[in-house]
Parts: sequence; C-alpha cells; structure tokens
Amino acid sequence: MLKKALFRILHTASYYFRYTSVLHHASKKVVAPTQVLYFDEQEQAFLEQSASSFNYSLDYTLGYRIKPQFIVNLRDVMFLGNSGAVVQDGKVVVESVFDVSRLSKSSAYKTPALMLPKSRKGLYTSILHLPWAANNNYHWFFDCLPRLYFLLQQVQEPINIIMRRELPAYQRETLEFILREHPNVKVVYISKHEKWQVEQFILPSFLSNPQSGYLPLPVSQWLRTKIWEGYKIQPAQVKRRVYISRSRAKTRRLLNEQDLLPLLARYNFEVVWAEELSYREQVNLFYNSEAVIAPHGAGLTNLLFSEDSKVLEFHPANLVKTHYFLLCKGIRFEYASIVGTTGDTSENYSVNVQQVEEWLEKI
Repeated sequence: MLKKALFRILHTASYYFRYTSVLHHASKKVVAPTQVLYFDEQEQAFLEQSASSFNYSLDYTLGYRIKPQFIVNLRDVMFLGNSGAVVQDGKVVVESVFDVSRLSKSSAYKTPALMLPKSRKGLYTSILHLPWAANNNYHWFFDCLPRLYFLLQQVQEPINIIMRRELPAYQRETLEFILREHPNVKVVYISKHEKWQVEQFILPSFLSNPQSGYLPLPVSQWLRTKIWEGYKIQPAQVKRRVYISRSRAKTRRLLNEQDLLPLLARYNFEVVWAEELSYREQVNLFYNSEAVIAPHGAGLTNLLFSEDSKVLEFHPANLVKTHYFLLCKGIRFEYASIVGTTGDTSENYSVNVQQVEEWLEKI
C-alpha cells in the first residue's frame, strides 16, 4: 500500500521511472516489414571506423536492420506535454520516446514537474519528440515527420495530432505541407505545463535507427516532394557547389579551414553558413547543389532535399558518426568521408587538405 501511495505521489508530480512496451500489444498493426541493408567493402571500412570511434557500442558493421513499422491503438493514456511521452498504467511507453537508450538519456519525464491535467475525448496521435527535436532539424525530419507516412495512409477518420505550442517556424511550415491533403487531421496544441488524459491514442512507430538518416525510399521521396512543393522550389539553370562552414559554431569546427578555402575556391565551391539562411533558402540551396562538402553537423540534414548530389563529410577521428552516410545510402547519393585528427574537448579538429584535393579531382 505504501509503495502504491508513493507511485501516486510521484505520478502527480509527473515523475516516471518505470517503462513498458507495446511491441506485443493486441492492437499492433504492422504496416511495413523489416528490411536489411548490405554494404560494399568501402562502406564497410567506413562503418568500422565509426564503430571503433564509439568503442563498438554502436556497430553497424554487424548489419543494419530497418525495424518493422507499425501503429498501435491505445486507450486511456496520459500524454505529457513536456516530452511527448505516452504513459500507460503509470509507465512510460518506450516506443513513444524512440527506445530505451534515449529514454535513459532524457530527464524530460524523470524530472518532477507541475503539469495541469486535462481530459480529452476523441482520437489523438502525436509525433512530438522532446527535447531532441525541440529546435533540431535532423530530429524533426528523421524522427518526427516520417512517423506520419504510414499513419496518414491508415487513418481516414477525424484525428487530432498533438503538437507543442512553441513550434519553430520551419516545423510549423513543413507540418502544414504534409497535412494539406488530409482534411481529417486537425493540429491541436499542448503546453509543456499540461498533461492530457486521452481517450483514444494511435501511436506510430519511429522509422529511423540511432545515428541514422536512413529512410525507406518511398518515405524519403514522399517527404522530399512534400517539402519541395510546399516551398515552391524550382530548378536553377546552373547547379552549385557548396561548402557548409561551422566556423561560427561552438563545437566541431574545422581548425585548418583557412588552409582549405583557397582550394575549394579553385573548384568553384562557395562558402555558406546555414544559420544565415531562412529554411526555404536552405532547401533551395541544397536542391540546386551538385556537390556538398561539410564537417559533420545538423546542417547536412538538408541533403535530404538535394535533387542529386555528391557528398564529402569530415569527421574527427574519435567521433565518426553514421547519420549522413546512411542518409545518402537511402537516397542513393555518392558519399565519401575524410577522418581527421582527434577532436579536442569541443570536438574541433583538422583534416588532410591533400585528401580533399584528391576527392575534388575525382568530381
């Protein structure tokens, strides 16, 4: 009795430390089967560098499996406005917050918070994923929006999609582009200080894997087309070559960038700081680029909106990430990487300029 009373007090303060899974829920409907990716020798070598840099805690050299995609119908759940987590019977539903690993890394639902409870009747869903996608375009385009692909095909009745009030402009715009042809879907907004007791809730699975921008081709093409059409992107007469600089970022800066810039200029690359552009300008820039060079960073998310591009990505030796390699694998772009020196405490590093020149000569 004392234990149950303690749980009730903790739950009143929106504190949850137990979790549950809906993988074997009776209402689970698989909407796309599992897939397995295979890699050639060069790709395998890159994956080995990545796995080594993470001490093999993340290792795609052993294989890359795309999870089966599903939707689950739940009843009488609590939806938390400060995280997007779904709670059932006092336990956080793992599949509503990506996976157990991300569950353990976020304090959004494990920090006591005073949240106003409200009751909501009708059918609801959500693609919120906080704090990861609060204002991060990578998590928005790979964790959040793809979850709508199968759900919108499966649900024809009126449904409310729960989103947070403080959506950045690009998230609000791109969500509107996705929902234009779905009059049965209404967006309703929740405050981070609210938790809703929802009568009926449809939970769509996440499509992506950790450190992966891979999406099944039908999903990526659907998402790309919706954004191109929404922003009215038009092809330019001349394709561009772009270097995305992180010189104004706090981390992962290229220490010898000044040595690289004259070389890039010889090959007609222009230097761009993505943070200076509106989101439509970023999409337009990548759509009309034939080659992109960049240190690893969220700016490369916009490769998703390139029509076709050759890609060269830089990594520090101690942090070789697979996000954009797998993105390019999914949309069939030509990808190459250069692993530089070991990053310092801010993950800043240098790359071999000669290696960059060798890649430039090939293109």
